[in-house]
Amino acid sequence: MITFSFSSLQAGYIEEKDGKTIIHVKVFKLPDPSRNDTFTRSEVAAVNLFKKRFPEIFKKKYRDKYKSNPEKYGKYNWDNVEIQLEPFSSLAVEGVETDMLAIAGGISPDILYINFRKSHNYIFNNFLYPLDEYYATMTKEQIEFRINNKLMPVIHRKGPEGQKHYWALPYNGALGKVLVYRKDLFDEFGIPHPSIKWTWNDLMNACKKLTNSEHDSYGIHLVRGKHESHNWINFLWSAGGEVMEYDEKKDQWKCVFDSEAAAKALDFYIQLSAEKWYDKDGNIHRGYSSKDNSECGVKWERGQIGLMIMNISENMTSINPDIHGMIPLPMGPTGIRAAELNSRMMGLFSEIKEPAVRDAAWEYMFFYDCKEAIRLKTKIMVEGGLGRFVNPQYLEMFGYPEIKRLVPKGWSDIYKLSINTGKPEPYGKNSNFAYELMTYPIQEAEGMMRRDELPKDEKARLKVLKKLLEKACDKANEKMIGAITPTERKWRRIVAGLFLTGIVIGFFFVFRKIFKAFTPPNKSNVESGGNKQKKYIWAYLLLLPAVGTIAIWNYIPLFRGSQMAFYDYRLLGDSVFVGLDNFGDILYNAKWWASIWNSLRYCFLIMAFTFLPPILLAILLQEVPKGKMFFRIVFYLPAVIAGLVTILLWKQFYDPSINGTLNYIMLRIPAIGFVIIGLIMLFLALIFAKRFKFYELYFPMSLFILAGILIFYTFLNFVSPILFPGGDGSVWITLQKLPSRLFDFTPEAFHWLSDEKTAMVSCILPMIWAGMGPGCLIYLAALKGIPEDYYEAADLDGASFIDKLIFIVFPTIKVLIIINFVGAFIGSWYGATANVLAMTGGGANTETAGLHIWYEAFTYLSFGPATAMAWMLAFMLIGFTVYQLRILSKVEFRSNSSAAKADK
Repeated sequence: MITFSFSSLQAGYIEEKDGKTIIHVKVFKLPDPSRNDTFTRSEVAAVNLFKKRFPEIFKKKYRDKYKSNPEKYGKYNWDNVEIQLEPFSSLAVEGVETDMLAIAGGISPDILYINFRKSHNYIFNNFLYPLDEYYATMTKEQIEFRINNKLMPVIHRKGPEGQKHYWALPYNGALGKVLVYRKDLFDEFGIPHPSIKWTWNDLMNACKKLTNSEHDSYGIHLVRGKHESHNWINFLWSAGGEVMEYDEKKDQWKCVFDSEAAAKALDFYIQLSAEKWYDKDGNIHRGYSSKDNSECGVKWERGQIGLMIMNISENMTSINPDIHGMIPLPMGPTGIRAAELNSRMMGLFSEIKEPAVRDAAWEYMFFYDCKEAIRLKTKIMVEGGLGRFVNPQYLEMFGYPEIKRLVPKGWSDIYKLSINTGKPEPYGKNSNFAYELMTYPIQEAEGMMRRDELPKDEKARLKVLKKLLEKACDKANEKMIGAITPTERKWRRIVAGLFLTGIVIGFFFVFRKIFKAFTPPNKSNVESGGNKQKKYIWAYLLLLPAVGTIAIWNYIPLFRGSQMAFYDYRLLGDSVFVGLDNFGDILYNAKWWASIWNSLRYCFLIMAFTFLPPILLAILLQEVPKGKMFFRIVFYLPAVIAGLVTILLWKQFYDPSINGTLNYIMLRIPAIGFVIIGLIMLFLALIFAKRFKFYELYFPMSLFILAGILIFYTFLNFVSPILFPGGDGSVWITLQKLPSRLFDFTPEAFHWLSDEKTAMVSCILPMIWAGMGPGCLIYLAALKGIPEDYYEAADLDGASFIDKLIFIVFPTIKVLIIINFVGAFIGSWYGATANVLAMTGGGANTETAGLHIWYEAFTYLSFGPATAMAWMLAFMLIGFTVYQLRILSKVEFRSNSSAAKADK
């Protein structure tokens, strides 16, 4: 099984079969031959043509060279050669470069997909093989046909040794950024179609008219998440600003997205996404974009979104000219027009072992977009009725001038304009960080606008926004470039040394306590000497396989991997020893400590809302007089739904518009409804607190009082904008208006996943909904084992329902509660990564420690800092772990009958 798995994962190789030499090449992606749409058929046809032509290409360019040097190329039958192309398959994870995961796992494809922003990381981590020898075989005409001059700085650049090399080969031409609009929606609202002369003001006015709560329509689609700045940089460039600049003297890239132009671009962007406006019914809305909507793609297809920023290539098959129109991105306030320029690119993995595999991979890269392949693709597109979507240059070149007249008027010119005015996506050192680091000031500024905290005066507002950008830009330069002074670096190393010393001492005492907790006390009647050893020998032998498995798969990788914390670790090539620098940087990393705080918040919410409720639900289901089976099925049924489906379902519930499922309900509950629910929860908590006080149990009494107050405050916080809107002038006026406001409704829809107040709770709610049933069944089984005699005795003593819970139920199932508590606590730290990643991607201040480590390691390849963070997190949790182990060491497991006898 292991051999089969390895063979299915390994990259390119050579085999001899039936007298033929077959070269296997693994490609990051191949067109799916099972699809029958015209565009895919053209791509499949080009791949098949290459496989057919490869023996001829090989014979002409490589056969004699291979046969003359069998020591280098192998003793294969080079006279009869075929190529086998195999697609690379992997899980797709939002915000994560899956090919980087493949490289880390040793299963990388031979042909990698390269984009601009991660190209530097690929080059300086030695992932890419220099293509100079292959570019030397290309003619000037082939290079000019294949590569736009504006792409050359990204392709031909310095490597780790300081020499320039060719690192990638583009395909499908350059990608321009344009603004696509729905003609039908513009006509429905009576808005003139956009033109090439559009400015920011024209865009804003159109978005305001297109956004309509009754039609559930939006002006423009913008993205949200860790890479939200992906759209914003287009406005940054149009305002005259820049993302990064290159200093040739220092050979260094520097972030510069904190200019006056950047502040203007940010001001315009947050107005598009968060400006307050009112509908005819007086409801408050924010912004004119659908960036929070989980069904943006569907709404665009339905014609409920007017404008979309899109990448277009020389083949415009994703746009229907009967429905869609296209213009360049609008000009900024200074008349500048600029947008992102990009390109799809292929590169060769540097660790390809067989030269023949590498040569074959290059031939595929070259042929995929050569004239012969494009001629075939154009022919199939024309014959399939999609000729008008093909680049007019190709229609003219390959003999289809009559089809050229069918190309939508002006589209070719708009595409050329987007390329000519485009600016390459950031591709400097660590530019893979760029989008994330620029996103923070965008989200912070948008949050301030949603809370009406930004000044109304434009100059004052721009000043505030510029400060946000300056702060983020300084952090970006420190993170991306490592701009730390020698004095600061020395101080950080000292602090890190003291911290690690404390960790070593702490671990010593912690493990000492663990061994003491689990060491049985010496008793005089215990067998001694050989008899004692014989008694436990079988226990040790039975434990040996489990201990060995844990050691191999957990502890050996743990200790081997811990070395990475002291290195600038690279998957390929030599890693650089940096000593304590990783720990020093982490200790001064505000984002890391923010993620720790978010983990604590997540853990508290998990314990409060997913650990205790199943216990209470089990007790209620035990006591309900009729319909027990019905209620058990109702509560358990959500657990049948797969976890991913649950998350996607709830993301639709969290639609931030007034028509969203949860908002539709919440906006129809008056303020007094939330207050009453909060008061009921507070009242129940106080009843428990009163009983604890009666029995002089003051610590649990205090906990219930605190919990009741927090729950009441949470419900009150939902309606605080109604009850305390501000602007009343005095407390007395607010109190006078309070009774009438209790019957008012929430004036503004909740932005569940983008508002910091609700985002973390929104990540927890699906777990409560899906986890209540399975959790309560475990406790129901335990409650069944409590003898009825206990309840009868309690009734004779006059015990109330709460007294039975405190002195019968909880003590009886105490062991089960402790075990589940430990599991729930540990699971809250591990489970946070997947849940938060799926719901918010870490946005809206929800990035937990585990998710932060995940991004650091597998998105940015900072394995050294990620390992250091993991060790720091382990040290923080070790105290709780020891405390739980000490409790478990004292637990005695007895059946209910045994317990009853012992009590008697």
